Amino acid sequence: AFVGFPIECYMERRKEEEKPGSEEKVVTVTRNWELVNKHKPVWMRQPSEVTHQEYADLYKWFANDWEDHLGVKHVIQTGNVDFKALLFCPRTAPKDMFDMGKMAERFSIRLYVRRVFIKEFNDLIPKWMGFIKGIVDSDDMPLNIGREKLQQNAILKHIKTSLQKNVFQLFNDLAKDPARYKIFQESFSQCLKLGVYEDNANRSSIIPLLRYYSSKSGDNLTSLDEYISRMKPGQRHILYITGRSKRDAAKSPYIEGLKQEGYEVLYMFDPVDEYAVQFMKEYQGNELMSCMNMEATRLLDRRTEDDVKAELIPVRRCIEAALAGKVRGVSLGKADGESVGRVLESQDGDLPTLELNFKHGLVRELAKRSDEDSETAHIAEFLLQAATLDGADQDDPRRDEAAEMTQNLIQRLSAGERDSGGEDLPPLGGPSPPAIEISNGASDKIKDMELLSCGRVVRIVKPDRSRRAMISFVDEDEGTIDVMYPKWGGGEEEEEGIKNKIVQKLLDFELAGGAAKDSGAQAFKDNFYKTACAVKEEGNSLFKLKDFEAAHERYTVGIEAFVKRPFAQGQQVLVICQNNGKPELVCTSVASRDAEGSCELRNGQEVPASALLPVLQELLPLETSLFMNRARCRQNLGMHLEAAQDLSAVVALWKACDRRMLEADPEMKEAEAKGLYTAEYLRARSRLTLGLIKQASLDVKDALARNPPMATVKQLRELKAEVQAAQEKHRQVNGPLAKELAKVAIFVRGGPKIS
Repeated sequence: AFVGFPIECYMERRKEEEKPGSEEKVVTVTRNWELVNKHKPVWMRQPSEVTHQEYADLYKWFANDWEDHLGVKHVIQTGNVDFKALLFCPRTAPKDMFDMGKMAERFSIRLYVRRVFIKEFNDLIPKWMGFIKGIVDSDDMPLNIGREKLQQNAILKHIKTSLQKNVFQLFNDLAKDPARYKIFQESFSQCLKLGVYEDNANRSSIIPLLRYYSSKSGDNLTSLDEYISRMKPGQRHILYITGRSKRDAAKSPYIEGLKQEGYEVLYMFDPVDEYAVQFMKEYQGNELMSCMNMEATRLLDRRTEDDVKAELIPVRRCIEAALAGKVRGVSLGKADGESVGRVLESQDGDLPTLELNFKHGLVRELAKRSDEDSETAHIAEFLLQAATLDGADQDDPRRDEAAEMTQNLIQRLSAGERDSGGEDLPPLGGPSPPAIEISNGASDKIKDMELLSCGRVVRIVKPDRSRRAMISFVDEDEGTIDVMYPKWGGGEEEEEGIKNKIVQKLLDFELAGGAAKDSGAQAFKDNFYKTACAVKEEGNSLFKLKDFEAAHERYTVGIEAFVKRPFAQGQQVLVICQNNGKPELVCTSVASRDAEGSCELRNGQEVPASALLPVLQELLPLETSLFMNRARCRQNLGMHLEAAQDLSAVVALWKACDRRMLEADPEMKEAEAKGLYTAEYLRARSRLTLGLIKQASLDVKDALARNPPMATVKQLRELKAEVQAAQEKHRQVNGPLAKELAKVAIFVRGGPKIS
């Protein structure tokens, strides 16, 4: 009980203090009366005064749970009946949630009258809500009421009705936060479906809370309201399919035709679904129908040609816009055979009209893609070219051109499943990355200049990124400056009105020229290791400031110093070789080198020295860290292809490391493992951004196989989920379209019909 009358306790406290100049301790004893019940119960306070931690501590105490609650509803009701309540939703369901014997005995609501505990109830809320834990406190009920008379108490019946309404408000509040509601669905979706089955009074309030996976939702859950918003014109049924798992439901043969026609299908694979759906006859005027029902298969036959054409109007307009200036317009008709369309010549000599076969699979698949799809313009060009072949001779030379265009489109759509093709290998022997040239003048003169003066090179520090810039105008009255940012490859961009407070001077080593101005500096010749380490640290300092362009330049100086480091016969090197037509980085050694710099390698290749990347076993940690850090800069600058190239170099360098040296040096072995799984994780990120989904998946798999620490494992698993989602999206969106294009490719070549 929480007693309102002040209770004081006579407390004795002892305090030990050391006596100066002696090892003895002096004990001080104090005695006084202290108020014990100085804190009001949490539910008696205003919600704005209670912290999350106070809610959590109370919940853990009376619910005997070790986790924080997922959601809480603080109820303060006044009117005919005054009461206060706290309703908590746990994060996880108890293991015996559906044990029918324990379900009847599970107490979920504690009743207090004027802060005095009376009884725990298991029937103030429906059984399917039994996972909710709560406290109710009312001043209107008599304190001396007999427990056997509680059930007949009118006040308690009013409280019971109000609690159910507030539990639904708690559920709706959780539904507004997708992340929290996903946790709720994973734990308690079966409880909601049990409520649909047995709670007739609240069924209409439960159904909007249900969530399902569907043929269009990917890895996200969807509500019935969201499903209805995406229904096709004229659709009057909510379609669902049952199965043992999501995978089984998605591969059911009953839904293939419906999915191809653009119908969305809900996946019901929970054992409770088959019982709950019997009581969900309709929702918002739309009847729920199983795809195994014969009526569902007839949906495809009920649409008239006008209905189909109406659905294709958006894609017709999109193709018409893409072919503007080449055709007068695009219409929808019905062509004979396998033709995707035909070209109707104008009688007045104007541009022709493209008539598309609205029953062709390629046109139907195009209708499922968004208007902003980048491939629509390329496919529109192909449709026009394919339509010109309608009725053309078998040996028409245009057929070869159309077939080649088809193959290119299929390759573009299959980019996520293809190999990288070597574009993410480092361009050995290629041009150096561009550098930003900033003329600072003499360093002594710069030091004497005021920070905010025209012509001064400064750093503009913003939360997401810092950049070097030259001040072009100073407005002392407004406290702002205008600057010119230098761009890679030349040119400048201007920004006006920059506040003075985000302007910083360059670092001292930048003004002094750094440890080495470029890879050919004398400092590298005098002491290569010391200079390379200094250049790396300069880059790290700039990276911490988020000046990724400046850091990139420093790391590049160090990398080029490694590449230009002179090497002789026997030196291990990395070189790009063709393996079954696929380029890859291979480790070999130099057999000989002539005076012109051409090297003959042990594998028989003869290449210029500039096309080789030396493998310096003792300096591998330094060499790989320069590539790794530059890759991070490039990722932050959006240069994901270049970042993947650097990370490929890191992986190849570590794989070329001497095995005996690794076994003899535990620190080197640990550095190798960390370098590999970090590089593979970062490269997977860049490859995923580039659309190389298959290669990103392989990187994640390789990194997980190296037993990284738990923090990295968590990041890799999150990335793995992103890759799988991208793969699924690619298959759903591009797979059917590529299949239809393959059929058209046979037609344009003049081959047999494909059904």
